[in-house]
Amino acid sequence: MKILDPSLVTSLQAARDQGIKPVYFVTVFARPLGGGVEVPVGLWSGDENLVLNVQTPEGGLTSRQYFGGCNLSLDGLQYVMDLTDNALTIGMSQIADIAQQLVRGFDVRLAPCEVHATTMTGGDITSNPQLIWIGIVDELQIATPAVGGNGNIGFQVRSEIMSQLTATNPAKSSNVHQKTSARE
Repeated sequence: MKILDPSLVTSLQAARDQGIKPVYFVTVFARPLGGGVEVPVGLWSGDENLVLNVQTPEGGLTSRQYFGGCNLSLDGLQYVMDLTDNALTIGMSQIADIAQQLVRGFDVRLAPCEVHATTMTGGDITSNPQLIWIGIVDELQIATPAVGGNGNIGFQVRSEIMSQLTATNPAKSSNVHQKTSARE
């Protein structure tokens, strides 16, 4: 059972009268291309840069910087009660500086990723963002547009647990491998 922040619950209850806007925060723990430790790169669906306290997967709070103005969007967020591996697609503007830095200055392949969400009412964030998704970056797509077209950067985030549970081991299922192992 998920326990939501009381401020978020209040804003959700008042949504019919005051209106509501969901906002998303994405943190990718990317590795620099030259090597080194993972660096948290934060993006959010707003316009300005800000620093917020967010919930960690371990249950504590940590302060993180989030860069705005990148036209962040989320698609495919589903909560299911079976073992389906539903990927979350995160998109952003191709011309945003932070998006360029993330995909061209860091190695995001299999990078851990956290997604947080909250709401805005009247231009104010209603509560600390709540952790809604944990996964790993699976696929990166950079769509370079034709002249006058729209380009974007997107990546899919998959649940690491579901990826491990649904992975197959070809060494155990291959008939040829079993025959060569039996001869040794």
